[in-house]
Amino acid sequence: MPNPMHFETITKLLNLPDIIVVGSLDRHDDHLHLIVAFSENATPPVCAFCGAVHNSVHSKGQMRAEDLPLLGRRVFLYLEKRKCRCPDGGIHVEYLPWLHGRFTRRFAEQINRLTAITTNSEAGWFFGLDDEVVYRIDRAILQEKADDLLAPTPAPRAMSVDEVAWKKGHSYVTNVVDIDRRIVIWNHDKHGKTVLDAFFESLTEKERAEIEVVACDGAKGFLSSSRHYAENALIVLDHFHVKSYLSAALEDVRKQELAKAKKDATQDELAGLLHCKQRFILLRNKPSRKKTQVLKRLEELNEPVYKAMLLKEQFATIYDFREKKAAQPALRAWIGDALRSGLAPFKELALKLFRKRHYVLNFFVQRITSAISEGINNKIKRLKRMAYGYRDVAYFLLKVHQHCGLLNPRRFN
Repeated sequence: MPNPMHFETITKLLNLPDIIVVGSLDRHDDHLHLIVAFSENATPPVCAFCGAVHNSVHSKGQMRAEDLPLLGRRVFLYLEKRKCRCPDGGIHVEYLPWLHGRFTRRFAEQINRLTAITTNSEAGWFFGLDDEVVYRIDRAILQEKADDLLAPTPAPRAMSVDEVAWKKGHSYVTNVVDIDRRIVIWNHDKHGKTVLDAFFESLTEKERAEIEVVACDGAKGFLSSSRHYAENALIVLDHFHVKSYLSAALEDVRKQELAKAKKDATQDELAGLLHCKQRFILLRNKPSRKKTQVLKRLEELNEPVYKAMLLKEQFATIYDFREKKAAQPALRAWIGDALRSGLAPFKELALKLFRKRHYVLNFFVQRITSAISEGINNKIKRLKRMAYGYRDVAYFLLKVHQHCGLLNPRRFN
């Protein structure tokens, strides 16, 4: 049994306000079970219900709280929390700022920090906690920080808006990114005009008037909302989304030609080139020796896919122009080539880009880099893989802020 000198040392190590270690329990395990109490000069209790300070204590109730490990051993604190009688006649327990449920706040925040770099399951294994406990702690800490840092909504000068599926079945969330700060500043369940309207309405009229650029995927709802609320902003169909449209059109052509090749016994080589295992070579934006080899062979074996790849690469050259005036005829020429290509996916895309050509060309007025959108989308994909899916959309939205926004623990160092 430790002597009082040891208790004094442990009290200093714990460093909890008004708390001293007065004893320990032997529970026949490798953990530290410490009995703690309020010091003689402890501040009066504050009611957790009404926030009033009480000079008298009605009764006490024992609780156990887990603290951060000490020298590799789990630490459990046993404390008699004070109870007060409030003016409403009810008896309520006191509020202790260093506690978070049945854990110390510093322990709960350490769990929150760990879940920013690994899964809840791994964090639970590390601390010896159940996954559900880690989820509840992490969610509560994130919500507290969101209430403090995300309200009112941070106002951007330049923003991009994007939608991402958070689970199977066309379940989407909308993220708004501050382009200058490279962080998600707002997100919401679902997508479309009404969702983006909610973002703009969370800003003041002055803040909306000061938005200079809105980058988006060209969806009707996003365009309508942006034109209505951000009247002074230049709306840009950014590079990232255009590249994704081109890749989707190429993928549609590949699938169509692969289905034909599989039905023809003489087209085994073509079927191999168009197999899904090869799709990443076809869709790769950067040139490579392998891609050049595949392209050369496709020129001989399959004109539609070859033509689709050329159209995709031809469009990429438009972004080499530095001015809108020079890019405009190149875009017009590409739309004409795509319409004459005989490829249904590219004809459909050409019509879409023709309707939204003004937003495509606005890129050359405000060259919004695609790296920000790509980086944040990759982080969100990684986040979904880490969790193996989310059952709670509100928690997923908070996790996006934790990984890509103002709730990232690295911002508090």
